[in-house]
Amino acid sequence: MFNFNQKFNVGLIGGIMALGLTLSNQVMAAFTAEDAAKLDADAKATLEEFKADTKGAAEVLANAKGILVCPKIIKGGLGIGAEGGKCVLTTGADKPLYYSSAGLKAGLIAGVESHAMILALNTDEALAKFTSGDREWEFGVDASVAVAKIGAGGDLDTTNLKKDVVSFMIGSKGLIGDLTWEGSRFKKLDVE
Repeated sequence: MFNFNQKFNVGLIGGIMALGLTLSNQVMAAFTAEDAAKLDADAKATLEEFKADTKGAAEVLANAKGILVCPKIIKGGLGIGAEGGKCVLTTGADKPLYYSSAGLKAGLIAGVESHAMILALNTDEALAKFTSGDREWEFGVDASVAVAKIGAGGDLDTTNLKKDVVSFMIGSKGLIGDLTWEGSRFKKLDVE
């Protein structure tokens, strides 16, 4: 006899697999000039929102050697999870560079959320590692990433802002418990 817990577990596993397939299809789909234009506009809006809502953000971004903006990252799972989205390096190169972000995670993950992420690449070395070649760049392998904290009043905690790479999460929608960025990968996209 099939009980409620078995149904719940099968449904949960099915949901996680569906989320993973959805995210992998986003990563593998062709990236067109129209996609790039929309991503550019969304990234610009994300940066403007970040600067308007966070005291000191404009200065941090002005001092960065490169800025990667991911206007929408979707993340979800229970124990095992997936995340993904599209990103653009808005400064630090002669022209915008586009990336897909994807990751599979295991551990203390529960729930579903979407959020925007901004990476400030604060040194020439960090920027060079991120943009070199066509290989994937991975949090925790290619660079250690400091997560910036934003206080209740919108002030930045300046403790981690001088690290080589600093990430900012903004506009979180949904509920998820996830303790790490480790395992997130970025791969360059060619505009078709």
